[in-house]
Amino acid sequence: MAEPDLANLRNCKNLIDKLKQLRPNDAAPQLVLNKVGIAKRPEITPGDFAAALELDIIADIPFEPHLFGTAANNGQMVSELDAKHPVGALIDTISQRVTGRGGVQKPKRSKLSPLLARLRGRK
Repeated sequence: MAEPDLANLRNCKNLIDKLKQLRPNDAAPQLVLNKVGIAKRPEITPGDFAAALELDIIADIPFEPHLFGTAANNGQMVSELDAKHPVGALIDTISQRVTGRGGVQKPKRSKLSPLLARLRGRK
């Protein structure tokens, strides 16, 4: 995880080079950009940042100080604070990619399930 500025690009490049040297048989690291789009701050575009590191970006999290500040102050997760906010979906995507697991699938309900539930209740 890095912010899209020159200092973070340098640090990421050094870290990735060291990881490739120490673990040549492992998969490439995954890149997440944080605090993208801070006003009046010079930043490197996500595409240029990823190209310089020769990595794909799995998520770029926008700068949302109110959302993250409120969640931190309340001791809540972002998705608990605002379940429909796009940042929550980005965090879910990151966790799924890092753990190698897919999303949680809700069981499909058939049109007959209310009737079957009533029949089961009469036993």
